[in-house]
Amino acid sequence: MPKLLVCIDGSIYADNLCTNAAWVANRINAEIDLLHVLRRPSDYEAPTDHTGLMGLEARSHLLDELTRVDEERGRLDQKKGKFILEHGAKVLKKAGVQTINLIHRRGSLVETIQEFEDSADMIFMGKRGEHADKNSIFLGSNLEKVARAIHKPMFITSSVIRPIKRFLIAYDGKNSVNKAIDYICDQPLLKNGLECHLLVVERNKGDIETSEAEQKLSKAGFQTTIKTEQSPSPDPVISTYVEKNEIDLLITGAYSHSRIHSLLLGSTTASLIKSCKIPLLLFR
Repeated sequence: MPKLLVCIDGSIYADNLCTNAAWVANRINAEIDLLHVLRRPSDYEAPTDHTGLMGLEARSHLLDELTRVDEERGRLDQKKGKFILEHGAKVLKKAGVQTINLIHRRGSLVETIQEFEDSADMIFMGKRGEHADKNSIFLGSNLEKVARAIHKPMFITSSVIRPIKRFLIAYDGKNSVNKAIDYICDQPLLKNGLECHLLVVERNKGDIETSEAEQKLSKAGFQTTIKTEQSPSPDPVISTYVEKNEIDLLITGAYSHSRIHSLLLGSTTASLIKSCKIPLLLFR
C-alpha cells in the first residue's frame, strides 16, 4: 500500500496539510504517517551565556531554575505535540483516510524526514512552519532544506484550500520535470477527470522540446492544454498563468541549481512557492 509522510506542526497550514493529504490518500489508496517533530533542547538556548558574570551562589540558583523551566517546557511541548497529532488524525479520519500512524519525535526535522523517506511515496509540508513570520518575504527555514535533501515527490500546501480540478505542469525540459511527467502518467493521482495544462517558458523560441512529454501524457489518457511563452524570467509567467486559468495545483521540478547559485541569482522554485497561492507538487 502506498504511504504518505505528512509533517505537521501548530501552524496555520496544519488543517490544509491534512485536507490535501487526505485527497491524495483517497485517490491512490494510501495510508498516512502523521509526523510531528519537537525542536531539540539546544534550539531554545540563548546564544550567549551570561552566568559567568554572576557570583557562584547566584549562578547555581539560576541554573537550577533554568533546568526546572526546561523540564516544564519539554513536558508542555510533548503535550502540545500529542494534541497536534490527535487533531490532525481527526481531520484525516473525517476526510475518509482509513490508516493513520502517529509519529512523535524530537530532533532535526530534515534528519527525521530522511529517516522515513524510504518508506514514503510522497512527503507533505506547509509553506511556512509554526514559528515562521507569515508576513515575511522568506519561506520557512526548513522548507528548502527538506526539498533539497529528499528525492521523493514533495507536496507543499498553501494557506488557501479548494478542490483540485486543474493542474499545471511547468515544463522546462530538465530531468526533474520529466520525472514528474513519468509519475503523472504512471500513477492514478491526477487521472479520472482532472484538467491537465502544460506551460513552457523559453528564453528563445524553440529552446525546449516538448514532443516526448506530450506523447507520454497523451498515451496516459490526458487531453492536455499546451501553451508556450518566451521570457527570460519564467516565474512571473507561470504565476500569471496559474491565476488567469484558475489552476489548483502546480507541478514543477525543484531546486535544480546549487544553494550558492540560488543565493546569488535567485531560485525559480522559491519564487513560485512564494507567489503562487496554491499547492505545489515538487520533483527533484
